[in-house]
Amino acid sequence: MIVSMKRMTLVAHKADETGILNALQATRAVEVISGGQDNVAQAVLERAQSRLQQLGDALKAMRPYTQKKSFFAAPTEARAEELFLMLPDAVAISEQLSALSRELAATKSEIDKNETLIDALRPWEAFPADMQTYQVSKHVKFFTGIIAASDVEKLESIEATAEYQLFNEGVMRTCVIACPLDDAKSVANFLKSIDWTDYVFPKMPGTPAEAMEELSEKNRTLNAKKVELEAAMSDTATGRNGMMERAYDASVIERDRARAAAELVRSQATFQLEGWLPADKEEAVTKAVGSVTDAYYLDVRDPDEGEVPPSYVENKPFVTPFEQVTNLYSRPDPNGIDATPYMTPFYVLMFGMMMSEAGYGIVLSLLCFLFLKLKKPTGATAGFTRVLFWGGLSTIVWGVLIGTFFGLDFDVVFGTVNVFPLILDPMTDPIGMLIICFSLGFLHILFGLFLKMKVAFSRGDWKTAIYDSLSWVLILIGLVVFGISGVIAGMPAIVGKVGMYMALLGAIVILLFKGRESKSPVGRTAQGLFELYQISGYLSDILSYSRLFALGIATGVIATVFNNLCAMLMTSPNIILKILGTAIAVVLLIILQGFGIAINTLGAFVHTARLQYVEFYGKFYEPGGRTFQPLGYRTKHVRITDETSVTE
Repeated sequence: MIVSMKRMTLVAHKADETGILNALQATRAVEVISGGQDNVAQAVLERAQSRLQQLGDALKAMRPYTQKKSFFAAPTEARAEELFLMLPDAVAISEQLSALSRELAATKSEIDKNETLIDALRPWEAFPADMQTYQVSKHVKFFTGIIAASDVEKLESIEATAEYQLFNEGVMRTCVIACPLDDAKSVANFLKSIDWTDYVFPKMPGTPAEAMEELSEKNRTLNAKKVELEAAMSDTATGRNGMMERAYDASVIERDRARAAAELVRSQATFQLEGWLPADKEEAVTKAVGSVTDAYYLDVRDPDEGEVPPSYVENKPFVTPFEQVTNLYSRPDPNGIDATPYMTPFYVLMFGMMMSEAGYGIVLSLLCFLFLKLKKPTGATAGFTRVLFWGGLSTIVWGVLIGTFFGLDFDVVFGTVNVFPLILDPMTDPIGMLIICFSLGFLHILFGLFLKMKVAFSRGDWKTAIYDSLSWVLILIGLVVFGISGVIAGMPAIVGKVGMYMALLGAIVILLFKGRESKSPVGRTAQGLFELYQISGYLSDILSYSRLFALGIATGVIATVFNNLCAMLMTSPNIILKILGTAIAVVLLIILQGFGIAINTLGAFVHTARLQYVEFYGKFYEPGGRTFQPLGYRTKHVRITDETSVTE
């Protein structure tokens, strides 16, 4: 549910500023908002950001020289003050690593530069003259370049005025052409007509071979230096990764605190903090400030008109992970309704229907459970993992009711006869499955309209609740009741009439009151008629739930196809080929079924979310809220074990 937000103003002595910010950071309950621009505080923030960047660069530089953590390694835990104990030594180490990294990068760059020159000179290795002095002549023009081997024969056409020499073999050949100065222009024009590229020797003395040897000697020295620098990097990094990670997180905490301090308004003796806090955290914030000093003024009030507070929700543990699904759409408006508690049961139910493969559900739930227990993720990662865990459990249930087990019928797995599926088989009774899907969709949409009525009544807007929402409830229920009465034999006629009258009453209400704000009777009627046309939209929304059937049946069919493909590899009459085929089939089956789990999980997640966002949220949800971002501990490597956070 949405928690109401309070606007707070805190005034205290500047001497208590650091202590109060530390205390508020531990509560993770106050979002500091901009109040002013203090040049001194901005300078402190810039230094904190610079230190954070320095430590981050040091961690990157250490990465090749430290042991990689296991994927399932849980983050370490520590108190905030413990992290800051590592900061002085870590800063000194980061400076050492920074110096070594710069020198190592410069050395590698020099080696690469020399290697590039060697590669460029290698085709000229047989050139016998000094690269810088061979062109010194008052009467001769030299053309140095690379010519395509296919054009070498064309050089014979200039033999009367010039001489040339080739120095390598291959598709592209190095060449030097010499001619009298008077013929230089004609030779230059000739070279433009063939595949010729001018080449300029690097500014190095001696022949290309001598230059290559000199460069190779430099690289031998540089490579030895590179080895020494890497050894120094390794010695500096070894055993210090944990310390550097803690120091990095300490710097994150310090940066966030400096960022909040930069938003404060200060006088000569006091500071003023403006911010937002959840209404249920007022006592905790007051206690935190009081633990630092008794000399303060704290005012907590409701938002004034025009002030837009951040959006903050609190839900029960089962519902909380599904806030991530809502966040993908949009945060709720702080004055609206939190849709997550109402969406969650439908999401779990529809996710399972879209997969309806018990084997896939078991694997998905098990993997999510192990990830949560071993990795112990937090934030969005933990939320999405729990969403998939509950989706996997729902998939198991729906697999037993209407699906399969890794593409196999449950009767085959348990040796029973015509016991499974417990409800129906979508392959043999697709109409029955579609009826279930459309019925669930109808209830889903109807529930969204009831929530719209709830929001309107909570705001005292009974006209919107009755004229715009209840009217459609009457129409939809009435049409369904009327339709059922005509299909089910033996249904009393009065039932159909009740349904017809309900739909008619709803239509009349819309026709009369949809355009109630218009003074023109014609305008009101026109708006009512246009609104009634939206019945086609509701029909389209209900038909959208056929995707539950489509994805559900596709999952089982694909799993069955994988089984059949792999079974074909095990049918060879030759015993050796059969053994080999069986081994390949087992590996292939694991890969294919793993792919099936991944792709169908993605499909179920996306399409279930789509049904919530379009068909459900579109009926009542008011998006556009801004995420509540309190001053807290947004650490990356270490989990802070101070007071419990109010946000993930």
